[in-house]
Amino acid sequence: MIGGKSMSKFAPLLCIFILVFIPPPSNTISQYENNTWLVDFIDENPYSAYYYAANISSISTNKTLARYSFRVGGSPGEYHVYLYLKSLLESWGLEVKVEEFNFINWDIYSEPNITLYIGDEVKTVRIYPEHYTFGTPERGLIGNLTYLPLPLNLSQPSLPSNITEIWDKTNISGKILLIGREVLFNRFWSDQYFDKIRREKPLAILYTWVTNDFKNYPPFFSSTAGRRYSLYREYRLPIAWIPRKVADEIITALETNETVMGEIRIPIRESNGVVRNIIANIPGKDKSKMLLITAHYDSVMTPALCDNAAGAAGVLELAWAFSKAVQENIYTPPINITFIFFTCEEAGLIGSAKYIELHKKEIKENLIGVINLDTLGSYKMEVSTAHMGLQYLKETIYIHDIVVSVGESLGIEVEVFDDLIHSDDSSFTCPACVYGLISSWWPDFPLDFSDVVPSPAVMIGSTPYLPWQVDSEGRRGWIHTPYDNTTSTEIYDWVNPNRLELQIKVAGLSVLEILGYYEEEEAPPRPTSELLPILELGLIVVLITLGVVVIYKKRRD
Repeated sequence: MIGGKSMSKFAPLLCIFILVFIPPPSNTISQYENNTWLVDFIDENPYSAYYYAANISSISTNKTLARYSFRVGGSPGEYHVYLYLKSLLESWGLEVKVEEFNFINWDIYSEPNITLYIGDEVKTVRIYPEHYTFGTPERGLIGNLTYLPLPLNLSQPSLPSNITEIWDKTNISGKILLIGREVLFNRFWSDQYFDKIRREKPLAILYTWVTNDFKNYPPFFSSTAGRRYSLYREYRLPIAWIPRKVADEIITALETNETVMGEIRIPIRESNGVVRNIIANIPGKDKSKMLLITAHYDSVMTPALCDNAAGAAGVLELAWAFSKAVQENIYTPPINITFIFFTCEEAGLIGSAKYIELHKKEIKENLIGVINLDTLGSYKMEVSTAHMGLQYLKETIYIHDIVVSVGESLGIEVEVFDDLIHSDDSSFTCPACVYGLISSWWPDFPLDFSDVVPSPAVMIGSTPYLPWQVDSEGRRGWIHTPYDNTTSTEIYDWVNPNRLELQIKVAGLSVLEILGYYEEEEAPPRPTSELLPILELGLIVVLITLGVVVIYKKRRD
């Protein structure tokens, strides 16, 4: 080997050479890997997120505040939840901005009900209007009830001849129609259903479950179900759920040729009015880039603990933790962190779409990615596919891969799903798809999406979502049903507080890992003198000269 003796003579010079000419390796360990502050903050009160979610849910069911429209976008309940969220964010010292725009204002101002006349019996029962249904006059609508039966199993490919015969003989014009909600789950049934409605305009529609597949489930409220179908909008049909036992009484009476009359009342004030997105910002070192952490705070016609009080609570928890860390000089984000609470997601992603329309330039030039929290607290975590890598990085990094990796580090399996339209992140990943949806459901809503470009975004959620979705352990989901409430936490282990906090930790640590990619690398201290090139050249000459001397001396020896 080349001897260490002669090399040792040049050790000091070699060190100088390394210090001057070879920069130190960049620090590849980001702040998030050296800090436990986020987990520590969340662990200070392991029930805090559930507490926020429960408060949002309780406002939605408070008749004094919300009346009978829960926190549907543009309702009094949603407005009071807006006040609650804004107050919390401001109390934590965040920069809060409210962006208002016009959309539907929708208020069920007194209890919806139907008074039934079945033979000699008269009874008034509560009914449950569909999301964004049309209302009745203040005095109500009066008409005879009629019923269209369905097969006992949803798998029946088309209506059998005996049921088709009953449908053909039953005139629904000007009557209150009772029908199984499953009619909309089978394409063949729904085609015949809407064809009949088109020909014979009913007065109103009442839903119940009638098939063996669904009869044991609670009522289910789809997004914009009161007007998502063109005929519902054209005929301005009032649509509501009626309790199953009462529906059975009506069906029995009609099957024995009794006349059933009803007076249906769904008192709704509807107008074009203000709705609000709430935006809270934490400035970063580099203010030219931003990461969005989002959730929607509206609901369908349910208490909506999981969908999406829990997601809003997750954003609250992270906003509090990051603002606390900044205020206590524990952490400074490398880029801006923006927390957004979207309105009217259940209307068809209206809030996120409007945000994008108002921030096109900012999104195109500054956005690195979006993490959207929706339906947290169910049993198994999942994350949607981002479709694009994080912006402004030399390497391709996908948000969903980060979330899966962070989940694994905490002992949580996070499944990846791919679905074009599911929540507000879809407005970023597939703006054309969302524009098409909004144009279909709300053809009169003004929205300029012509030059919106896709951005990397994911939804972090949890499954199962629905009663008819059963996981490997036999557990069901309860979103969009009355069971999506705090009582179900105890009965069904639904939105378990500890599980909710753990899922928020996965989201929060994923945020930290993403931010780690944007940490500025500190350059090593270097001389600033104009003589620097001369000094470097001089050192090179010295080293070469000494090398020649050593070689010459070695040959002489």
